[in-house]
Amino acid sequence: MLRIVYRVPFLCAVLLICMLIQAEPCQAKEVSVELVWKLGQAGWVEIEVEKGDYQLIVDSTTRKFPAGSSLQVGWGGWTPVLRINHEEFQVLRGAVVEIKGINSGSLSVKTPEDKAVVYRGDLHLTWQNSHWKLVNRVGSEDYLKGVVPIEMSNEWSNGGAEALKAQAVAARTFLVKHTENGKKAITDSPDIDQAYAGKLVEGEASVAVDATRGEILVDEQSKQPIEALYSSHSGGYTEDAINVWGKSDANNVAHPDPFSQTVGGAANRWRFIVSAPVLGSSFGLGPVQKVELDKYPSGRVKSVRMEDGFGKSKTVTGRTFVRKFYPYGQPIREFAFLGSFFESRKMATSQDPLRKSGLTAVPQTEQGPLLSKLYSSALGPSTDSQPYGVYIFDGRGWGHGVGMSQWGAYHMSQLGYNYKDILSFYYSNALISKT
Repeated sequence: MLRIVYRVPFLCAVLLICMLIQAEPCQAKEVSVELVWKLGQAGWVEIEVEKGDYQLIVDSTTRKFPAGSSLQVGWGGWTPVLRINHEEFQVLRGAVVEIKGINSGSLSVKTPEDKAVVYRGDLHLTWQNSHWKLVNRVGSEDYLKGVVPIEMSNEWSNGGAEALKAQAVAARTFLVKHTENGKKAITDSPDIDQAYAGKLVEGEASVAVDATRGEILVDEQSKQPIEALYSSHSGGYTEDAINVWGKSDANNVAHPDPFSQTVGGAANRWRFIVSAPVLGSSFGLGPVQKVELDKYPSGRVKSVRMEDGFGKSKTVTGRTFVRKFYPYGQPIREFAFLGSFFESRKMATSQDPLRKSGLTAVPQTEQGPLLSKLYSSALGPSTDSQPYGVYIFDGRGWGHGVGMSQWGAYHMSQLGYNYKDILSFYYSNALISKT
């Protein structure tokens, strides 16, 4: 009997021990992150080994690549080229370059236009379609340490530690959900998946990642990972997933969110002003004289119907309307269009020619010189007063509103709720499980 036991393969013995003591998951988890947020379409990239020992694999040739080593990859004409440790440039015969860790540390990566970003783990570079595609292969928990402080903030550790834990569980669940069923890669882009910025952003949020290690949210019936969606600020009411992506989800349903009220600064209350001519021209109309909003039960705008002073009208979805004025790539501020949770009102000027001709029933309201000259909150004022009036959109919240409100989670943490309370409040029919 003893001989039979000792002949059990080593891996099986390890798995047996794991099941008996219910320790951390035995299988090593690594994620492949396609770096498209700041390094997409890169023509030239410089990589330096900050710490650790690596191997550089080029055209089936492997060489040592210790700390202090550097690599430049670029192109000459239509041909990929590279330079190792400031040696002569050489033409890459193949299309793949790999930097693989022996004793992994960190790699500094930068393009001529941007500051360096530092990544743990390995790098896989592929020349395709006249640019370099970069993939960072990194342990899933190290990946999360580069996600949580970007999706929330290291500064939230003071009073918001439980919110950071909730964010860690949600981000881990998102990762597992979006890399299962044979999909091995995820991007670093917040517009596609979730934001990932590597090692330089690591800080106090890493404590939250370690404290919830391996924990994810699963559906209480199927026990499968849920779609753990989240956005910055719900505006006081979360949204049904079907109203944003057209697919119902029992784990992401609309409900009042009092914890997101009165917090969040500009994300809590914002205002966007646009002149009637600019509003109309944005959608192929003349100066808009009427705006009608069709709303979901949550209060978010489902569609916007606009009519100009000449009888022409157009209806667009709330999301299409927001995208027209959303401040992409700009700092978030009070006078910006941040989401589809808004009201609309018009303020006329004494110079409105359509009012004088009887084509509009907008009350005669005299306006101050600045408002009457405004193109929009984004475009600023004109030199002359704008006729036809202006529209004011008063809104709440920032983002799609589905799932967890990050500002609401922060407020709950400040009020003494723990991360399990937070996750239970924002996700329906879900349980915490270990991967």
